[in-house]
Amino acid sequence: SMADLHLLVLDGATGLTPGDRALAQRLRKLNKPLVLVMNKADLRTAEGFATEAETLGYGVPIMLSAAHTQGLEDLYNVLKLYVEEVPEEADEEEAAEEPDTDEADAATDTEEEDEPEELEDVEADYSRFPKRPAGAIRLAILGRPNVGKSTLTNALLGYEAMLTGPTAGLTREAVPHDFAFNDQAYTLIDTPGLRRKSRVDKESLEFLSVGQSLNAVSQADVVILVLDASTHNIATGNWEIFEQQDAQIASVAMNQYKPLIIALNKWDDVKDWNACLADIKIQMHHRMHAIHTPLAMPISALKGKGLDDLMKVTAEAFDANYSTFSTGKLNNLLSKVLAKRSPPLANGQVVSLKFIRQSDTNPPTFTFWGNRISEVSDTYKQFLRNQLADTLGLQHLPVKVLFKANKNPFAGRKSKVRTGAKPNKPNPKKAVSMAKHSTRVKKRTP
Repeated sequence: SMADLHLLVLDGATGLTPGDRALAQRLRKLNKPLVLVMNKADLRTAEGFATEAETLGYGVPIMLSAAHTQGLEDLYNVLKLYVEEVPEEADEEEAAEEPDTDEADAATDTEEEDEPEELEDVEADYSRFPKRPAGAIRLAILGRPNVGKSTLTNALLGYEAMLTGPTAGLTREAVPHDFAFNDQAYTLIDTPGLRRKSRVDKESLEFLSVGQSLNAVSQADVVILVLDASTHNIATGNWEIFEQQDAQIASVAMNQYKPLIIALNKWDDVKDWNACLADIKIQMHHRMHAIHTPLAMPISALKGKGLDDLMKVTAEAFDANYSTFSTGKLNNLLSKVLAKRSPPLANGQVVSLKFIRQSDTNPPTFTFWGNRISEVSDTYKQFLRNQLADTLGLQHLPVKVLFKANKNPFAGRKSKVRTGAKPNKPNPKKAVSMAKHSTRVKKRTP
């Protein structure tokens, strides 16, 4: 109650909880300004939870990642709106150091509109990016009980390392195994079958097994999700292979931006191969939005069929996860994408994307700069992600894209072709008064 402003911080990993709603209700009774913040915005789940958070009645939450210091600038800009006005008798020399808000914004916009003469001058620092490890590829195999995970493990290893059979829960521990396939070394972790959480007793051994499976994802370089394709039978009306629980398992890997491959096991028992492939592609498209073109590989773990192709795409996905791309190539691609489809207007104002640069590998991460970039719609972000993935050969990976507003990597650089009058002398009083309003009218220097 002593605070002048409240920040209500939500968890982007779990979404809105009953406790969040109760706290928001209590804060509303205090009749104090409140800013809604969603932390862990780097997780893919946060995008969906942001819409849910608006139901609290405090508007759109500010998306940030405190751990990665992303989105803090947006928070700072909002906090500035609540800064008290500087008294008029303040020292004039001290006040004179404060830039005029309108003119400073105009200068910033001008700098953001400038384009570099040579993109090579601002290439990403690839030396700090994670490099492809020379050792074994760490592989996690996930799936519901009895889809054939242990059978696949035994087939890859060449010996029976795991118990197999119709009884659920034969495999209880996540056990690492080293093996080589086509001259590539692997460390394979065969994990227990994941059942629905409602069916897992928290005090049971299987509850611990579920935790081991989730931990295996964080340790893995590539994840294979095994499905039972033999259940597909149009004649009996059973066409759905990729069930809701499979989608939840897949989301564990996608939220951590892990390369994910679908293994359609028991393929030799499928009645109609073409229909099965067509149906699974539709199901993956609806439930795996983070990957532009999910990979589904037909296999028969019991008979050892399709394993060569499965392991080939596994190694390729691992290599692609460490790909790097020049800044020039990325900005040429951005120009083509914008020509194909520009960002939709935000409140009648133009949203412009100025620049793109790769900011990391494992996963491939790309950062966009521009004006009003915080107002880019989720649909258009998905479009940009798909265009990048498809053009750069990353269509089978969960590509990560970041958006930074009001920041240009060329800020402070003098352009040889830039001309114009010098800014007018700053007016500190007007700058302070403008900071009180959430909507600021920008004036440009002629």
